[in-house]
Amino acid sequence: MDGTFFKTSKKIANEFLQSVIFIDDEAFDSKENSDKSHELDAMAITNAFSKTQKICAVYNPMDESDINNLAATAKKADVTVIDWRINLKQDIQQDENEEEDVESDDPRGSHTIKIIQEILADVVSGNESLKLILVYTGDTDLKGITNEIYNRLQSVKGLKKEKFEVTAGKVRILVVGKPFIKAKHLPEIKKRIVPYSDLPDFILTEFTKMTVGLISNFVLKSLAVLRNNTSRLLRLFNKNLDPAFLSHRVLLANNEDSKQQLVEMLTHSIQALLDYYKTGEAASLENIMAWIETRDSSQKISISNKQLVVEKKFIKDWVKKGFVEACKSQWKKSGYGRLNKSQIDKFEKYEEKQLYKEGSKLFRTAAENENIDSEFSILTHHKSNVKQLSATPQLSLGTIIREEKKKSFYVCIQARCDSLRIENERRFLFLPIDSVEVGKKFDLVIEDTGSFLKLRLRKDTFEMRTIKFLPSNKEDSIIASKDGEGKFYFESIYKEKFIWFADLKDSHSQRIANDFASKMSRVGLGESEWLRRRANQH
Repeated sequence: MDGTFFKTSKKIANEFLQSVIFIDDEAFDSKENSDKSHELDAMAITNAFSKTQKICAVYNPMDESDINNLAATAKKADVTVIDWRINLKQDIQQDENEEEDVESDDPRGSHTIKIIQEILADVVSGNESLKLILVYTGDTDLKGITNEIYNRLQSVKGLKKEKFEVTAGKVRILVVGKPFIKAKHLPEIKKRIVPYSDLPDFILTEFTKMTVGLISNFVLKSLAVLRNNTSRLLRLFNKNLDPAFLSHRVLLANNEDSKQQLVEMLTHSIQALLDYYKTGEAASLENIMAWIETRDSSQKISISNKQLVVEKKFIKDWVKKGFVEACKSQWKKSGYGRLNKSQIDKFEKYEEKQLYKEGSKLFRTAAENENIDSEFSILTHHKSNVKQLSATPQLSLGTIIREEKKKSFYVCIQARCDSLRIENERRFLFLPIDSVEVGKKFDLVIEDTGSFLKLRLRKDTFEMRTIKFLPSNKEDSIIASKDGEGKFYFESIYKEKFIWFADLKDSHSQRIANDFASKMSRVGLGESEWLRRRANQH
């Protein structure tokens, strides 16, 4: 994979990647009579990565406790490199004590698989987090190792296999050979051998293949900026300010508001850093043009009974000059003759009335997910998309719930300040939301067990519903519980069960509440119809 956009993406990935760990039982244990193909030269490894300003740690596990500790450490590293054949002291001792006539299981790969399984099972990182794992081995049966990894991870969702690669969700597991692997007679294996000096660039290239994209580049660049400025943030928000914070807290009418203010202060500082370092430039016009060059999509749209092909040139014109100008250029290129005003009007009408319905269809390939418009809209509206399983939802402004029995959806419009400091039962205000059919207008998108639901708000004041809740034990707010299926729910004082679905971002939640409040504040007057119509004339 090459090209301008990949090179840009690789540069951004290089800024992000910081830590690589190696786990190998022969990392510091080179012996004269040992099989050199399985050795790992720790000095050569660390020197290679130091030249690229990467933190590289090499571990030599000795017993089972080391494996457990290293599995936890691997979750924190950007990239993990593991030997396939890890022999621990107790493994060797057991082998020596076994009688010759007793068959034992082949221990190769068992510890490696355990570390991989621990990484994939982690609550935070898990198989939905971006992770690169290399199995760096001296064995020649790379294909067999790939098959073994795939077979041992069958319980993991989203598992796929290629010749020397297994993917589990967003995690890539690559099988590659050590420098002294005996594979002169195996051309296919020779291509998979990675010398120590080539490892940093190999890892960076393979990681970039996972992140090459406009949005992912922006996120990586932003995270790199935050990593590099951690000390600056700690200097700003330092312990010497604690007395000032406490003074501020005790003087507030609502003391608990100080916690949310801290979150807002840090959020604004982070946003300022991203602005100052111009991380949004990762999706600049120049990079968008380079991204378009990597695409091979070609769609068609019909305007004025003519077919216009939406290909690279069309999209570039569209991005730079607008949709109408792109249509004009494609019209001439297709040899449809001179344009008249009526045809240009149809371009404008198509842009206004039809284009938004196409969504990303005109930019994506046939192999790409057709639900990405829904996924992107959730990114813009939901704040709960970063919530971990360990974080329990709290009922407040913007919480979307569904009544378990009636399957009715609601969004909470209770003021945030009225969702806290609750001592007794309290009414919460909700607006109903209806699930709509394909092609109908909708206001929100939520995900439900892998599919996307389009929802439309009912904003009339008479539609509002109030539901009474009691605060949870030792809490001053309404905290969700978890059922047997792992779903979060809120229970009313009448034992009605409401399944939690999402929390909207503050600004979107506030807009819904404001729209409802504006309807509540409408003034109905009895006046002369002649006068009312005169007032509405332009």
